[in-house]
Amino acid sequence: MAAAPATRSAAPAEGIVLDEVSKRYGEVHAFGPVSFSIEDGTSLSIVGPSGCGKSTLLRILAGLEPATSGRASFAGKAVERPLGDVGLVFQRDLLLDWRTALDNVLLPAEFRGTNDRATRERAAELLEQLGVGGFKDSYPWQLSGGMRQRVAIARALVCRPAMLLLDEPFSALDALTRDQMNVLLQDISRQQNVTTVLITHSIAEAVFLGDRVLVMSGRPGTILDDIDVSFARPRKLSLREDADFTAIVRRIRIHFERTGVLVG
Repeated sequence: MAAAPATRSAAPAEGIVLDEVSKRYGEVHAFGPVSFSIEDGTSLSIVGPSGCGKSTLLRILAGLEPATSGRASFAGKAVERPLGDVGLVFQRDLLLDWRTALDNVLLPAEFRGTNDRATRERAAELLEQLGVGGFKDSYPWQLSGGMRQRVAIARALVCRPAMLLLDEPFSALDALTRDQMNVLLQDISRQQNVTTVLITHSIAEAVFLGDRVLVMSGRPGTILDDIDVSFARPRKLSLREDADFTAIVRRIRIHFERTGVLVG
């Protein structure tokens, strides 16, 4: 499989574009400069060691935090404030315990004043697609960790965002549930045709879910590699046993071994 070059310039696009973006907190240089672009409707995985600025990068993409230098843009416009056209999923599901699963999904629609019949039908449909339709009237404390994350994904998608940002959404789940969620996320993102950016510490997860994988160095985070993952979709979990798949995983591991993040 032909691999992409390690550095890709941020070419003009209608999707996501980062151009020489850096972030500093006082004397601490978190990451950058980094430049890359993401085509509409594709999935990008970002993998790197703790503290390399992955989550900060995601917050800048969402407009939740400003870059220190450089420019982030989405759909041709600079990201300078929180974006309304983005769905967010975090490691913690952040569900409200006093609201049912369905009402948690509808929360963004309530904030936007769009909680109409069509939106409620969409929320119920998303829960059904994610395998928790039978629990729409259940409260978060009645749901397992995997079920709660399914509800969180439905909440992120209910207002039809153009961009879905996920910050280690499955890291707290057991291995089997995490595998199930990988397949579900792949399927639902394809069905919704949403541009997806996934932050993860799992190399195999990054390769399985991404059309591309960005490999970041330790702090200050820079892009060590930009790898095309050209396996056809939908992908099955058995793909992880494929020689080309394991070759990409090994390529990423070698970067971390060379920088001392992993011991070979």
